[in-house]
Parts: sequence; structure tokens; C-alpha cells
Amino acid sequence: MPCGEIIMKYTGYFHILSLIIAMFGTYKQIDAIENNKPHTIWLPLALTFMLLIRIPNQICLAMNQSYGWLTVFGTLMGSMGFAFLAYITYKKNKENINKKK
Repeated sequence: MPCGEIIMKYTGYFHILSLIIAMFGTYKQIDAIENNKPHTIWLPLALTFMLLIRIPNQICLAMNQSYGWLTVFGTLMGSMGFAFLAYITYKKNKENINKKK
């Protein structure tokens, strides 16, 4: 069952939101590096949410074209990778703070 035009339109707006989130995460990462805080979770966390927000639109596309399911799978894998990177970064940052004490 393909998605209707209205659903495609609104899920398309999620792409705009995902870009805003990615730009915010990039800004926070640049700010952290400039302030000598390289172990920040902002960029991988923002990229995780950016990818997850795009999934509804990709599912709609996949309902029209079967190869679209590969992009859904790839997006899920990418978001899990960035989420894991955020976790590892958070853990490393906490470890570094504890070493300083």
C-alpha cells in the first residue's frame, strides 16, 4: 500500500528538520573542539536523530519502490552506529573527567 501525497508531503518536511538537527550538532561539535573539549556527544547524537527522523519518508518511498527498503535498512544501521559512537564518546568523556579528579 503506497503512501498518499499528504503523508509524503509531511514526511518530506522531516528532511528539513533533520538538516537543522545535523547543523546544530555540527555547530556544537565545532564549539566543543574550539574550547578544547573534543569528547562531546553532540555530533553523533545529532546524526543519530537526523537519520531516525528521515525513516518515515524512506518507508513511504520503499512502499512504492522495493529497493527503497535497502535505504531504510542502511539508515537504521547508520543511526545505530552513530548512537553507539555517542555512547562511547560519553563514556570516554566521563572517564577523562574522573581521571582529572
